[in-house]
Amino acid sequence: MITAHGARASNRDALLDALEFIISEGSVHDVTLDGVAARAGLTKGGLIYHFKSKEVLLHALVERMRLRLHAYCVDPTLDARMALKKFLIARIHYAFAMGPQEKKIMANLLAAASTYPSLMEPVRTMYDSGLDGLARVADTAGLALCVWTALDGFVLLEMLGVRHFSALEKEQMQATLLLLVEQQFAAAAS
Repeated sequence: MITAHGARASNRDALLDALEFIISEGSVHDVTLDGVAARAGLTKGGLIYHFKSKEVLLHALVERMRLRLHAYCVDPTLDARMALKKFLIARIHYAFAMGPQEKKIMANLLAAASTYPSLMEPVRTMYDSGLDGLARVADTAGLALCVWTALDGFVLLEMLGVRHFSALEKEQMQATLLLLVEQQFAAAAS
């Protein structure tokens, strides 16, 4: 039996790392199974063991990115109100800390979704579960939706190269969003 820390798990991660690199340096159109396997130092057969197609490989990368965000922003040990507050604050910090490489990977994966619509499923899952969480904290749901949507708009504008905000603009937006969250949760608590 091979555990999560065994060779197969690390080969899977190496393949996803290789895919991320290829996408960050070029585009999804540059991705071939042979190229990913070579970049990871594995055979194409080793890649096929883990990922049966380019679509499955891309889907796994989207899912891995979703899980990273989830691990950063979600704390299942907190009650619904504090979990939502932590989620929003962490999501604000995450959005403003994203580097150009991560944004390029996301932009390329978004472009790939026109060819591989299944790539949007993990994203839909993230939104559906997040909206379920908002429903449990009704008095802050409006603010939470606004903050979440504003963050996605900010990331999308930068990701697609529509607008690159200055460091000062980013600081101002981040501070304002954090203040709104703190004020809403302080008002809701009293």
